[in-house]
Amino acid sequence: MQQVTHSLSHLISWVVALAVSVGAFASDVSFDLSPLQGWVGTPAVLKVTVRNGSMISDPLLPSVDGLDLVLQSGRQTMNSMQVINGRVTRDNTTVLNVLITPKTAGKFTIPAITIEVDGVQHSSGPLTFSSLKSEAGELLKVQIVIDQTPLWEGQTVSGALRIELKPYQSREHRVTLRESDMWQFIDLEKCELGPFRQRMREMLQAGQRPQGREALIDGQSMLVYEIAAPLTMSTPGAPDFSDIQVFYNYPSRLTATQDFLGRSELSVSATRPITAAATAPGIEVKPLPEDGRPTDFSGAVGSFTIEASAKPLAVGVGDPITLTYRITDRTGTGRLDSIGPPRLDAPALTDNFRMPTAPLAGSVQGNTKTFTQTLRPTAESVKEIPPVAFSWFDPATGQYETAASKPIAISVSAVERLATDAILGSSKVPTNSAPALVATAGGLSANAAVTPALVASRPLGALSWPLVGSVLFVPPLACAGLLLLRRRQDRRLGDRGLLQEQGARQRALARARTGAGAAAVQTYIADRLRRPSGTVTRAEASRFLRAAGADAALQQQVDEILGRAERSRFSAPGAAPSTSVDDAAGAVTCLARLDRLDWRSARTAEGDS
Repeated sequence: MQQVTHSLSHLISWVVALAVSVGAFASDVSFDLSPLQGWVGTPAVLKVTVRNGSMISDPLLPSVDGLDLVLQSGRQTMNSMQVINGRVTRDNTTVLNVLITPKTAGKFTIPAITIEVDGVQHSSGPLTFSSLKSEAGELLKVQIVIDQTPLWEGQTVSGALRIELKPYQSREHRVTLRESDMWQFIDLEKCELGPFRQRMREMLQAGQRPQGREALIDGQSMLVYEIAAPLTMSTPGAPDFSDIQVFYNYPSRLTATQDFLGRSELSVSATRPITAAATAPGIEVKPLPEDGRPTDFSGAVGSFTIEASAKPLAVGVGDPITLTYRITDRTGTGRLDSIGPPRLDAPALTDNFRMPTAPLAGSVQGNTKTFTQTLRPTAESVKEIPPVAFSWFDPATGQYETAASKPIAISVSAVERLATDAILGSSKVPTNSAPALVATAGGLSANAAVTPALVASRPLGALSWPLVGSVLFVPPLACAGLLLLRRRQDRRLGDRGLLQEQGARQRALARARTGAGAAAVQTYIADRLRRPSGTVTRAEASRFLRAAGADAALQQQVDEILGRAERSRFSAPGAAPSTSVDDAAGAVTCLARLDRLDWRSARTAEGDS
């Protein structure tokens, strides 16, 4: 009886241990939506976390009116192992992100989202989410400014994109963000800058940005940023620049944090998106007048000169002459790419020269556009290439102008003509005369008789096989190599995050050389995390440095650089700004150490936070 009881006790212990073991490796799924209230056009993230799952399907996403639900590509996986008293515990975690983007403002109920893990269905249950429409209001205005009047259709002028931004004020902390702080929150990836994009790209490549100034506009203090670029008034009337849009992540809250020394510091902890389309108040474009318009006018607006050259100057009848016309913009403001060629249909040209009828395609270099045409004189009596006229509208005078090239003297000589029988080879040759043989050192003689030995096939020599092999196999192998290289390059260009991370150090060093040490460090950390510029706070920087494996000394050095920048940024009005020379030099040495950290681990930690 005791033996049976003992065996039963062992069986119960084994069953309990098995149940505990199975429970330790059972999969667990959690759903976390953040934030619960968002903004129209800005995605919220539903984080689906699966622990100890091997076979994980994609979430089954419902359709909800007014919301876009998209599964973000790529999964974040983290494996860990723990040994306690000789017992090994393994844990693997997989995170899938669902982007929920509201298209309209309102309150939404998202039906249950399900996911299958190891053959078991897991459900989130209904989720509640609301969104608001973020109005720029008086916070952001975008205008196109042109100081020149009047403006004419087709005219190219110097314009400016003016961004007026209200500086953020925190009543709780009694601080106002400066122009350098406010510019950091522009979302250049979303901005549509139109003709100003090239200038903005050049400034970014040089480590520069538009300098803001404070101005009183309609009784309010505003920060004004301007980007200059040439603008072409393509149509008469009020121009429409609504396709130019500026996006901002406007600060909405400051939070006090503590550094390594326990000092209280301020950082932006929340933002909201605002956007504004460009307007052009007071700008009116006048149409080109019909009165006095020359018949050869092709739409050129500005001030121009025309020159002509030709070569050769001595030819025979029917020989080609290359004629070159150069149209130069004297003001440097005309659109040479849209200027057509001068008209070459004057009787003095068409009666004495033959030329192609295809339209001319000019090439632009600097302030000059060049057109090239081929002429063939039809008679030896032709003595010159006549002048060619070119007309334009001058916005400075409001009138049409015409200029002509100078005539070019040429010499045309008669060409000897061959008899028809000589061209056709119809002259009679005695049939009994044999052609004379010509001695040659090698090869075939043109008048040698064809014999069977002459055309017989011959085997390839030993040295010919490598040549044949290279002809047959080298081109396909070269094409395959080029195809693989092209695919690899396209894959790298398509990964915007990888490109952002690879150029992180160069961009940071460029900023540090301009004296912006703190901005250089923040930009580098954001690029290595593949996040938009200006979105890494000081507190986040410390956390990500720890995750990347930085030692305490490097963490403190980065925190001190960012801390001095924040103290200068949020200092009381009238206080002397701190110098940035030491921070810039420290940032350069700091970047070399930051470049050796494990940023992949930091990005993984960001996904789990």
